[in-house]
Amino acid sequence: MRKAAFGNIYGMIDAIHLKSVKEKRCCLGLTFAEIMNSPIGPVSFATGEHGLWGVAFSNLEEYKATLNQLDETPTLAGWETASQLLVEMNAYLSGLQREFTIDIDWSCIQGFQFQVLRITYEIPFGQVTSYGAIANQLGKPGAARAVGTALARNPIPIVIPCHRVIGSDHGLHGFGGGLDVKAYLLKLEGHTVINHKVIQP
Repeated sequence: MRKAAFGNIYGMIDAIHLKSVKEKRCCLGLTFAEIMNSPIGPVSFATGEHGLWGVAFSNLEEYKATLNQLDETPTLAGWETASQLLVEMNAYLSGLQREFTIDIDWSCIQGFQFQVLRITYEIPFGQVTSYGAIANQLGKPGAARAVGTALARNPIPIVIPCHRVIGSDHGLHGFGGGLDVKAYLLKLEGHTVINHKVIQP
């Protein structure tokens, strides 16, 4: 295990015994890393030949347990992306970085969810939008609930910033990492959040 410290956060990368996954839906040779101690708890992620594949609000062992058919053939590209993301995620959670520069592997995201997440990916740091606004952008007014479902299944939270999507009533509503984590991320980006509601200036 190799430790990298950035500010007050310590990232732990599963460096030498990096594993890979052969998932039936897509993606061979996943490389894993985790930040064990962060302000939002453990954060694990998987990278592959074509970029970032997944982020989870859990420790590495728990994250790997949700995947199938582990083998031992990580890729060099995946290892490089994981190393870069460790630096960028630490910097972001420390309030030192606003954007992620790593590539995302979009190949495992399809259909309506792909459309929703592509729009979500473009929401700038420090801004929010609503589920209904995304539905309108897609030309599907009234599909706010479906947008929420697509975001709830976002496999790459934080980097695809679904925490920047809130209700029309400014309530936080759902988030895979929990509402307290969503509130933390929004506060990190300059918003005032009280009782799980974004308070507009």
